[in-house]
Amino acid sequence: MAGRKPLPTHLKIVKGTARSHRLNKKEPKPALVVPEPPDHLDERAKAKFSAMAEMLARHGVMTELDVSALSRYAVVWCRWIDAENEIKKRGPVVKTTGDNIIQNPFLAVANKCLLQMAQIESEFGLTPSSRSRVRTAEQPGETDPFEEFLNRDT
Repeated sequence: MAGRKPLPTHLKIVKGTARSHRLNKKEPKPALVVPEPPDHLDERAKAKFSAMAEMLARHGVMTELDVSALSRYAVVWCRWIDAENEIKKRGPVVKTTGDNIIQNPFLAVANKCLLQMAQIESEFGLTPSSRSRVRTAEQPGETDPFEEFLNRDT
């Protein structure tokens, strides 16, 4: 999405800049679903998956459709933790067999994982600006005023 990231709705209200026509009136309200972690995940990834699934369900954004995205997040999170542990052991720079000093290859892995996790977190609305853009389908009984206008009897 181009342009400045929008402020979260609660910050707009606190700042006094909230205008009713620009607020997200369709905040997520999906049914609470906590799926089981997929079998292909290792134990550590399953634990991360379960913890994240419970948290996302509490906040109304976890559905059975999100299992594969959350699985990817859990796998990347484990990879990031492993890379960070290697960086802690060896440092951000390492010596090669020829006594040259180079960036620790695990630093590149960790940085790539951070980018991937940030992208998935944004999709789940886990960052303040992405939360303000999360939309859900209309709830039964809700009508869109514009749709009513277009479909009115003239």
